[in-house]
Amino acid sequence: MAVKKSTTKIKNPKPGKKLQKKINPRLVKNPKIENPKPGKNPDVIVDFEYDNEGLLFIVIENIGNDSAYNTSVRFNKKILGIQKTKNISSLSIFQTLKFLPPGKKIKILVDLFQFYLACKQPMKISTVIFFRNKSKQRFQNSIQHDLSIYKDFAEIYQVKKTI
Repeated sequence: MAVKKSTTKIKNPKPGKKLQKKINPRLVKNPKIENPKPGKNPDVIVDFEYDNEGLLFIVIENIGNDSAYNTSVRFNKKILGIQKTKNISSLSIFQTLKFLPPGKKIKILVDLFQFYLACKQPMKISTVIFFRNKSKQRFQNSIQHDLSIYKDFAEIYQVKKTI
């Protein structure tokens, strides 16, 4: 899974903003890159996690050393979960998360990965995470995910369940 990480000063989107069709970080207005003080800033990431029961989760985590405020996540593709009955990418937690302390990890169930595959859900997903620190300094992380790396795990899980 390729991870592209940038710390950029930009305008934070308004809560409830509709999902973007495509995300191109190069087109973000005012892309002045700041050099934050080392060791005392939030760093929010979004990742996908495959657990040992075959479940797929989206994880929001602050891996930085300070609290994050007004966090929001934008996906380039719609993610449907729970056997295609729930639009996971439009959940309110991705619109505005007011406070995320350092080390905090939030897991959101997407689906059993076999169902995710069977429903032909996107394998390549880009996310852009917007957040602020206590001083209201704005940050952005852009991350590209390739969920096809979990296909082999799904096959192993299927064999394990039949034994």
